[in-house]
Amino acid sequence: MFKKQIWKGMAAAAIISTTFAACSKDDAPKKVYRYQNLNLTDNNNTNNGFITIAETTDSTFDIYMQINKSVMDRQYKFVLFRGNTTSAPTDTLIKVGSIISETTGAPVLAKLHAIKVIKVDAATTRKFNYDSIVNVLAFARISTPGSLGQDSTLALGNIGKSK
Repeated sequence: MFKKQIWKGMAAAAIISTTFAACSKDDAPKKVYRYQNLNLTDNNNTNNGFITIAETTDSTFDIYMQINKSVMDRQYKFVLFRGNTTSAPTDTLIKVGSIISETTGAPVLAKLHAIKVIKVDAATTRKFNYDSIVNVLAFARISTPGSLGQDSTLALGNIGKSK
């Protein structure tokens, strides 16, 4: 008889503790971070890569740029320029990276994390966040160094207000 009472008491305690655990105040909604994923196209208007701009927790953002297929030992430059795709790529906004491919046919991904400032000129920096990058007139460009010193564009796409 006493054993039945113990089991009933343990069952009641388990139900009550489950109820209290389910009603805790840590159920606050999680912040949803914003991002944009845009395709980059080649001269034939074929998808040849992408750029992702992702907001992070501390008012910074990350940039991921990828070329879909690479050639071994070729250097790829991943850069954001001010303007749009019809502009000359002369006013650099952000240099994401320069990577030499180690294989042929594989994608090459460049990443730049925790961006919070950009260089306006040699002596001036400016605070820059996710809202800044999606509201700027800019374009993304993936290129390789050409034989005559000029870069060959492999993938291009408008971002921010240019898209």
